[in-house]
Amino acid sequence: MSSVIILKKISNYSPEQTLENFKKASNRANMNCFHITVELDPDYNVQSAEGTLSEVDEETLLNTEDEDTIRYFTFNVNNVVENSYDSYTWLTQSTDYFWALDIVNINHEYEFIYRFIVEYFKDNLEDYLWFDDAEWYYTADDIFRLSQRPYKPKWCSEKVI
Repeated sequence: MSSVIILKKISNYSPEQTLENFKKASNRANMNCFHITVELDPDYNVQSAEGTLSEVDEETLLNTEDEDTIRYFTFNVNNVVENSYDSYTWLTQSTDYFWALDIVNINHEYEFIYRFIVEYFKDNLEDYLWFDDAEWYYTADDIFRLSQRPYKPKWCSEKVI
């Protein structure tokens, strides 16, 4: 699996707000959010952003000799572009959703990502979670139901509700 994707509604979308929601969820999940790089348009609006979420702070991650022992992932916040419209009608049956946010460099840390996702969906009830190449998705309600049960490692390879 190459990435975990969050589909957001195009209408009223804001990359700035999405980045703020991401930071808020990371705080609630007790994760460190850093290495944030933001690309601005000429009017100083966020066009895209990327960063890292980790179980340790930035200094610890940068100074470790074995990154494989630390759980972390990187993320990208995208902006709406012309071909965003209708891009997920095959999955959502709505023309108003697009690939707004993705989690990459996963390193098989699905339980770590899951911890973040549960917190993220508390404030993002209309979003969908989709795994690249899957033919299904999770809604916020699906994530909440999953979070009420013991962790299921297969949550990322098949829809478990």
